[in-house]
Amino acid sequence: MLNGLATEALHRNDLSMVCVDEHAALRNAVDDHTLVGGNLFASGILRPGVQPFVSPLSLRYSLQEQYKIRTDRGHYSISPTTFVMLNEGQRGEITVDAHAAPRAVTLVFEQKYMSDVARSFSAPLTSSLDIDRDGVVVRFPECIQHDTAFEIGPKLRSLSAACQRGDGPESIADKFRAVTECVVLVFSAASRQIDSIDSVRPGTRAELYRRIQRAYVCIQDAYTEELCLEKIARVACMSPHHFHRVFSQVYGITPLRALADRRMQMAHKLLETTDTPVSAICRAVGYHSAPTFSNLFRAKFGLPPSLLQQRSRRVRTQ
Repeated sequence: MLNGLATEALHRNDLSMVCVDEHAALRNAVDDHTLVGGNLFASGILRPGVQPFVSPLSLRYSLQEQYKIRTDRGHYSISPTTFVMLNEGQRGEITVDAHAAPRAVTLVFEQKYMSDVARSFSAPLTSSLDIDRDGVVVRFPECIQHDTAFEIGPKLRSLSAACQRGDGPESIADKFRAVTECVVLVFSAASRQIDSIDSVRPGTRAELYRRIQRAYVCIQDAYTEELCLEKIARVACMSPHHFHRVFSQVYGITPLRALADRRMQMAHKLLETTDTPVSAICRAVGYHSAPTFSNLFRAKFGLPPSLLQQRSRRVRTQ
């Protein structure tokens, strides 16, 4: 059962609702701001302004443009590449800039459903989640996440498209579960990463992780810009030395290595799927020197970028 305050907040932002049941009993069940059922998918254009809310256990995402969420734990920019998980009872505000029209997506999870999905994974995988003695997931780490995490982005977009098309209940339920499984994986990993930070106080570790995640999202989204360690550290509001050390503890690689990996990943995608000249792809992913780009690409993938593009072109034209 979802609380009335949560569904009323969804109504005030003109979000259309689809109730999602794991057993494929799809139904619209909105009555006096009360939704009866298991899980909820809600989507719609948010109005400009500031809207307070009390959240159920939910994932917040956007299909177009961005909006902001503020809670007592942090400020988050929600966009087509980022999302945040809010725990049940979390209070906050949604802020939409004037003239903006973000198409927000909210997935509301029944607590038991989420816990059942978490228990379907092996114990070592989910041991770091905050699960009580009855096997119920109590809280998720609240922090910004990038939609490349466990490839949750394509699954969110697939679910959104299915709901907007009015696909059958079984298809929507399957897609909803696929997203839920990604949520469990993302935040199981997040819990382990928080524990990896060298700090005595749990609250300090959680705050450092939230800052590191802001920087990680910056690397994923702003890889085409001229980024250096100092610029990325400023996003995290940390000194470069401290940021470098904590980021390396969390991700097992340095921030600049993460930046290089992102650039190489995107260059590989462009080379495989387009006929854009290698020199233009070099610049498109943030490099100014073609020889440097080629050397890094060869070291990463074992062949020069021009050869990968030639092979991919032959495959596409067959």
